[in-house]
Amino acid sequence: MARWGVCIRTAAFLAITAGAAAAGDFIPGGPNTRGRVSVSGPAVLTDWGTRLRGGCWCGDCHSPLFARQEMFDMKMAGLNALHVYAEKNDDKPVGFEAENIDSLVEWCRQESLYIVITFGNSRLSDFSKVLEFWRFYGPRYAEMTHVIYEEKNEGCAKTAICEEPAKQMYRDVYKIIREVAPETHVMLLSHSNIQQGIPPLYTDIQWLGPEIDWTNASIAYHGYGASPALQEQACNDLGSSGYAMSCTEFPFAGAGSLAPVYERAGISYFWFEGCWGGARTPGAMKGYLSRLNLSWQPDFGDWPQPHVDHPEPTIALHRPQGVLPLETALTGRFTAGSLPPGTIHAAYDLSGKLVWKQKPGAAGAVRPEAADILSMLGSKVLLLRYSPH
Repeated sequence: MARWGVCIRTAAFLAITAGAAAAGDFIPGGPNTRGRVSVSGPAVLTDWGTRLRGGCWCGDCHSPLFARQEMFDMKMAGLNALHVYAEKNDDKPVGFEAENIDSLVEWCRQESLYIVITFGNSRLSDFSKVLEFWRFYGPRYAEMTHVIYEEKNEGCAKTAICEEPAKQMYRDVYKIIREVAPETHVMLLSHSNIQQGIPPLYTDIQWLGPEIDWTNASIAYHGYGASPALQEQACNDLGSSGYAMSCTEFPFAGAGSLAPVYERAGISYFWFEGCWGGARTPGAMKGYLSRLNLSWQPDFGDWPQPHVDHPEPTIALHRPQGVLPLETALTGRFTAGSLPPGTIHAAYDLSGKLVWKQKPGAAGAVRPEAADILSMLGSKVLLLRYSPH
């Protein structure tokens, strides 16, 4: 399968929709399913007031692309976000991974997950490709309310050694993003560690200047090297000063004590093992968390705690003009009379549980209408997968 595993269905979808917009545009298969994140104290929060907890996809190290089903499985394992290292400083042009990123953005939209997109690599001697990256991707997902931009992975060696060119890059990228995506949440700095403690972070924040709107921006950092106590103190102190933090990379299995630290500190976090193979399976995720005795109220599903309904999302029930996907999804609380015509494949309830699925049948068997399925179920559902007429 070419291009790191982009599925045939996604490629077909992109081919069908290509004529509906100018080259390079991203066309979602339906309306937004999550609102913009917000900041509160040390935390970046979802539109339901929950924290981001997620795994990752490492495009800059050619980790296999997530299969479509994995996105649903991930949220049933208590997670609600995906951290994506999209591209890196190599000989490939900016936009080389666009189809893969489009797929992940679309699948996260369908599953009501958030997605954090960043430029990969660690420190660079030349940041020109980072600026080009954001000129390309910044406007691409500007209207997608579940998308978050993290400017650059590990632009500085560590908090005590953040060279001026790297800090200038963060300032320049912020300006680019704000010009094309004024409402998108932006994560800055993404230091490889905070071994030198809190003072260098304050220095970097002051250097970035008053142009940064910290009501819609936050600090990202990585949990390597620094002690759990130091990390917790940094989150507490910066949070009380009005700066939210997220740990966007840490070795979950290798330094398992850190996840409870982030829970106590009240911040969002993503673990790096989730990028590869068996480490990102639901069983592995649940195993890591169970061994640490971690628990929270999930956005979907009944693990690690029983599900509680969240505020109903505001969803527009219409198909975008000029877009005819092979298969799409509708999200919202539906009644039999509120749907456009289409044949149903599967239906999920408000907790994300599968409540009906099309059974394999004889060749040419007609799938039932979405309205018929809803009438048969006698209840409202959150997500329908269907083929529009």
